[in-house]
Amino acid sequence: MSKRESHLLILFGVTGLILLLLWGYQSYTGFRLRLQNDRVMAETELREAELYLKSSDSIRDEIEWLSQHEPQPQAGEQVPTKLQQLASAEASQAGMLVKKMEILPDRSAESEETTHYKVGQVKFTVTGEEKNLYAWFDRMHSPNDFRAISQLTLSPNREDDSKIDCQVVFDQWYVPLTPEM
Repeated sequence: MSKRESHLLILFGVTGLILLLLWGYQSYTGFRLRLQNDRVMAETELREAELYLKSSDSIRDEIEWLSQHEPQPQAGEQVPTKLQQLASAEASQAGMLVKKMEILPDRSAESEETTHYKVGQVKFTVTGEEKNLYAWFDRMHSPNDFRAISQLTLSPNREDDSKIDCQVVFDQWYVPLTPEM
């Protein structure tokens, strides 16, 4: 082998070695970047998991209460009727004069949200004394029974100053029956 051939062979070897080193360096930096990205992602997921754990601890009591008090599934048509009967009976017992009562249409049919709970609503227009009215509200507003007052309008009675006219909407949350029930 001549001197020129050996120099060319050494040049090709050095060039190959340089290319191999550049490829190795590029692979190493790419691997290092992926490793750093994976570490940042893992740290982010760890922080999110810690936040979820803290938030679940803060609402654990609420979850336990809900599991103990959740109502049995009911037919959606019966809930507003039962609520109307209950409110009417409680109004009569409290000495209220019921002027008008109506079952409000189901709003869940309009919104296409699928939620675990549905709500039945009834609207009452009543007249009575203030203390009787508040006693009626107290008996009807019952979070343990998933029942609440969602709207309330009070106005003085035009004919008798000792009475109050009231328009109130009661909501009753319930679990609807599933199709297989």
